[in-house]
Amino acid sequence: MRLPTAYILSHLFIMCRFRHSLCILVSFLVLAPLVPAAPVKITFSADKLQGSGGKGQTSTSLTGNAKVSVDSLNIYGERIELYGKDYRYIKASGNVTGEDAEKGFTFSAASLSYDRETEVAEFMGQAKVEDTKNKVETSAERIEYNQKNEIILLQMAVKLKSKGIACDSLFAVYNRNTSMLELTGKPTVKKGKDEFKAARISVNLDTEGIKLEGKVSGSVTEEKEEETTKTETPPKGAISSKEETKTP
Repeated sequence: MRLPTAYILSHLFIMCRFRHSLCILVSFLVLAPLVPAAPVKITFSADKLQGSGGKGQTSTSLTGNAKVSVDSLNIYGERIELYGKDYRYIKASGNVTGEDAEKGFTFSAASLSYDRETEVAEFMGQAKVEDTKNKVETSAERIEYNQKNEIILLQMAVKLKSKGIACDSLFAVYNRNTSMLELTGKPTVKKGKDEFKAARISVNLDTEGIKLEGKVSGSVTEEKEEETTKTETPPKGAISSKEETKTP
């Protein structure tokens, strides 16, 4: 049986359209991961601004009451510099402060360096970072905060406070996700009136559990409840059992 020419041509046209649609679908699925994410919004202000750029490399210097905002992150300082491709790097100095209300932390330091691509911030000079979500206060001479894995590295003159726990050491690693704290370098942990020392101390800031390793020492204060004796005073006019009744 010989099929009509029009019938054959119509089927060929449908097959071609199907194959074309399939190719478009496959191409979309392959190229979808390569589509860049939505651009990050950067805004800045200052008393004085100076900028330069060329071949994709841009540089902007802000001086006097400088402020830079990267999405929900706000950075303040006397001087802030943005440089690199698409303003990848940010440097701030002079009474640096800032906050990120969305991620729940505030900070202050003498200077700051921030890589927008790796999302790693470095705070130098009497640095302080407060985890407002977990109510944890940290301070050190140098603090490095990786926002992708939520790990904070503290070095030199480390101090940390959380609820009833206070910690001192030379080095510390604080994981915001797990609330785990690792202390090394002559660490000391105080919990209420108790004090613990060791070569290495691990603290679960949620449960306040403490683990000591190597050259352990400490002191524990046992609180005793004071017993109180109640003395009842007889009402006026009552006769004491020890008094004798006199008959006239």
